[in-house]
This record gives sequence, C-alpha cells and structure tokens, in this order.
Amino acid sequence: MVKPESNRRISKCDTYLNCAETFAYRSTCIKRKYGAVIVKDDAVISTGYNGSPRGFENCCDTGVCPRIPLDMHQGEGYEICRAIHAEANALLNCSREQTLGADLYLTGINPEDGSVHRAKPCPLCARMIIQAGIRNVILRVGEGEDNFVTIPANELEWYKEPAAIKTAGS
Repeated sequence: MVKPESNRRISKCDTYLNCAETFAYRSTCIKRKYGAVIVKDDAVISTGYNGSPRGFENCCDTGVCPRIPLDMHQGEGYEICRAIHAEANALLNCSREQTLGADLYLTGINPEDGSVHRAKPCPLCARMIIQAGIRNVILRVGEGEDNFVTIPANELEWYKEPAAIKTAGS
C-alpha cells in the first residue's frame, strides 16, 4: 500500500491501485488475492475481487485450493478453481456503456506474506476487458510509489497459441 510522505498527496494511479489492493484483501482465494477497480472520468464505477460465486463455498472456508498441490500457475486449471476473477467481478457490475473508455486498475497480493504479486490479467479476463471497451489496464508490479505499468487493453495477452500437437509415438 502506497502511503503519502509528509503532507504530499499520492498520485491518482497509486490511489486507485491502493483501492484495488484494499479489495484484494476481501478475496477468498488462498493461492493469490486480486482486487480490481474500474475508473471512468476520474470516478470509481465498479470494484471486484476474486472469490466463489455469491452463496457458494470459498477456498478460504474449505482451507483447500485444488490448484496448489498440482503446482498450477496462471492460465492453468481454472476449471477446478472456485474463484471468479477480480476483473470479471468488476465487469459484471457494469454495463458496456459504463466501461467504454474506462481504465481498470489491478493489484495482486501473495497471501503467505502479504507482498505485492506482479499483477496480470489471464487471457480469459483480457478478452472480457477488451470486449467491455476498457481503454487501459494499470497493473501494480511491485512495492512502492509509481510501481505500476499501464497497458492499452488491446495489447493485453488475450490468446495463447496452442502447443504443438504430438504425433503418436513421439
């Protein structure tokens, strides 16, 4: 969390990323906590964090993440994951009219030690962000002031080339 020094204000980007970090702490995921904030015309229009659908059991309730023992990383095993991603939850609370030209701020937290995780939307969330008409995605990439990158939404990694198909006997 970026805090001001003396009576100096923090930047708007760090302010919105701090908001995303605050929502990340509401996450029910025990592998990685993410928070998202959508901002348009300098006003927050939506927020989200990763967790199970409303009314369903969360990993923090069960104490088990099925992806951790399988050593699955970003983009792997989402079909066995209980969570809806922070970006998707934030987008679900908006109409396309609201999201056209808006910016999405994203922060990730490592639950084990509370450190900042280098944030990055998965390809599925990237597709939704692009489709919603989001202009830029601002990603917290480390601790401290101005430690973020801005990526135009249309430059997000939204598709991964399929791995080469192995032929029988190889």
